[in-house]
Amino acid sequence: MAYVYLYDASWEGLLTCVFRAFETGEWPQAVLEEENAQIAFGQTPLHVAADMEKARRVERGILRNLGSALHQKAWTVFLSGDPNKSTILYRYLCTAFRTGRGIYNALAHDDVLAMDQLELQTTHEAQKLYGFVRFSRMENGVFYGKITPKNNVLPLLMPFFADRFSDQSLLLYDAVHHLAGVYDLREWYLIETAGIHLPDLAGDELTYRRMWKLFYKTISIAERENPKLRRSNMPKRYWPNMTEFDPPGRDSAG
Repeated sequence: MAYVYLYDASWEGLLTCVFRAFETGEWPQAVLEEENAQIAFGQTPLHVAADMEKARRVERGILRNLGSALHQKAWTVFLSGDPNKSTILYRYLCTAFRTGRGIYNALAHDDVLAMDQLELQTTHEAQKLYGFVRFSRMENGVFYGKITPKNNVLPLLMPFFADRFSDQSLLLYDAVHHLAGVYDLREWYLIETAGIHLPDLAGDELTYRRMWKLFYKTISIAERENPKLRRSNMPKRYWPNMTEFDPPGRDSAG
């Protein structure tokens, strides 16, 4: 029988699916998030409830038998926005548990290739946003930034910004995945939110914005402008959240 596992889109839920596959020998054709699942003709859906203990057993097995590098790889792919990520990750973990650390050398294996591609896409977007995020200082002293990424990269970004700006309170809002990353000078954490209600900008924020735009314009060389190359290095989908591309006179944090 062709099974399809449906789960709650959580990390623990996905690991529970892996545990169940080994426990029952059902080996589903796909693992799908319940909210967006599309069941094909002839497939039998099975709802798998997240089980924290089973998930922890799988996680400990990954760390003990496969290593922390593979665990980080799996977590990074879980943050991907690809609609097939759950099935790809499930198949990869099953293959890894069967082959052990030899999975690192199985570079031509379909499951490994799929994982490598999703990991690259996700980490590449996070690395771009390290440089593209623009923070604005609000009147309460908190620095606020907004991102609209394809992948759920906020968990990858927050450790970087909390370390880089360790003496400043930060709030980084992902408007696509409805998550906010908060750093309170002690630790960072994530909260789910459908929106952000912001205080007014600090009194000197607009002055700093104008100075940044002037600097950006001043260092450019008109004769060497290459719009195609700029769009390649700095995709246009990031521009709305970047100060240097704000419309003139904009007076809000966005």
